[in-house]
Amino acid sequence: DAPLLIRTARELNYKGLLSTETAQDAKILAEVAGKAANGFISVGGASTPQIRSAEMESFVKRYVKVAGEWNDEAGTKVYALEMILRTLKVAGKKAVTDVEEFKKALPKFQVTNPFLKEPKRLKYVGAAYFKQPRQIGVPMVVNVFEDGQFKTLFIGSVED
Repeated sequence: DAPLLIRTARELNYKGLLSTETAQDAKILAEVAGKAANGFISVGGASTPQIRSAEMESFVKRYVKVAGEWNDEAGTKVYALEMILRTLKVAGKKAVTDVEEFKKALPKFQVTNPFLKEPKRLKYVGAAYFKQPRQIGVPMVVNVFEDGQFKTLFIGSVED
């Protein structure tokens, strides 16, 4: 929806800021919104090249081989399965069939983030805002779209 909304807003002479909290596909933005997408800001996938570990680089290569091209959102989605499997390992066998056992492991779960160059902790966050740690603490890469590609503005994180 973002490319159509961007194009329409610009056609209606809207000159203000346009942004979203989800990653976008640069190719689709360029095809649908064209130059109208220049300046569009989004929180992209958690895998901008400057922070990728060798493991993330390997994932990117495998993804491109299967999908034909990289999609920035995949850099965030790669965390989901990793977190589920590692949390199950911490929570134990009961957590496979008992969600309460799985949830008990969330507050204490922490590992070194395998997808980042720098050693950072990968954990569940959200307790400060939602009273329970249920979100995966992935890097938040804020991008601006310019001339068909995303450029990183800054990299942040959510910490409890």
